[in-house]
Amino acid sequence: MNKESIDLFLTMNISNLFIKLITHSFSIIRSNPRHVAVIVLIGFYLMNPLNLTAGELHQHIELKVVEQRVQASFCNPEKGCSLVKPETLGLPAGQMPIDRLTGTPIYVSEFIIFPDRTAIDSPGFESVAGDMTAGDRVRYRASGHLSFWNPDSPQWTLAPEGIQIRLAGGLDLQPNQDCGQVFCIPKAVEGFTIFSRHGVSSATSLIVGEVRTDGSLHTHLDWIIESNQGTPNAPIGAYMVELQLITDSYPVPSDSLWIMFNNGLPLQVFQQAVAERVLQSSTDTVLADKLFSWAESNYPSLFPNAATSFIALGYYARCYQNGACVGVKDNHIFAVGGEFGTSIVTLGDFNVLATQAGL
Repeated sequence: MNKESIDLFLTMNISNLFIKLITHSFSIIRSNPRHVAVIVLIGFYLMNPLNLTAGELHQHIELKVVEQRVQASFCNPEKGCSLVKPETLGLPAGQMPIDRLTGTPIYVSEFIIFPDRTAIDSPGFESVAGDMTAGDRVRYRASGHLSFWNPDSPQWTLAPEGIQIRLAGGLDLQPNQDCGQVFCIPKAVEGFTIFSRHGVSSATSLIVGEVRTDGSLHTHLDWIIESNQGTPNAPIGAYMVELQLITDSYPVPSDSLWIMFNNGLPLQVFQQAVAERVLQSSTDTVLADKLFSWAESNYPSLFPNAATSFIALGYYARCYQNGACVGVKDNHIFAVGGEFGTSIVTLGDFNVLATQAGL
């Protein structure tokens, strides 16, 4: 569902609801005039919802193929797509939202409250004619974990336990044995991806859309924020997920991109969440280096030989000769490889571990 469809849906259904409310309540109003004010105020709110629109945070991610791989970038409004201006995010004019530490571009969006869910179909994915190969299928690859910025303790960390963002609307191709022919066209089945503090689950890669015959693309998926029970009660704050993009013809992944969602924050407060990524480093690299060196001295079997820190996949990290890597992201320490195994594990809160190390 695109933004225009959402706006039309809201306008029609809210108007109908207001009419039904007035009709149903007419007898009550006649028996108790004090209810008039209540009904009028409710009707005014329904006809003018303050937080049922994504407003200025609607935008597109522009895609094109450059040097045999997909390149994602901030779109050019002159080409007819939507772009959130830096000034809207509290940034200096001309400064796009790019993470200061890692250089990762950040695309912003804002959840809408619907009767049964809290969701949005932005950002969309857009290509202009000639930028992609006709008939090619564009896919996303989900990675990382669900990040969270809490306005009560303003810093980026992991999302609360039991809270997730579900990315729906992507397609998967499955074998079709029911067509009665020797060779059957695969069936397109809708799937979804779950982002949580523990990483990515369900489908990690799905089809975003198919490139048109003129090499253009315009498509939207649905982002839903919810509890792991499917209820729309996620805490107010900013949330962020990580994607890469590929196509069937160009399977080398694009650089990572982050999508940051505003869930119920006033714009001025959401700007603080953006600023903590864009205008300053979200990780104290000096303290991280001290903690890495402390670990090398105290746990040489886990982290043998001193290593040099570097930035990769959003982490400020070090890797060692035994294959182990340790990194800081969203105020947490993660490790993978060596004795930690092939899956990324969370070692704990960065500040807590640094304090325990006497740093």
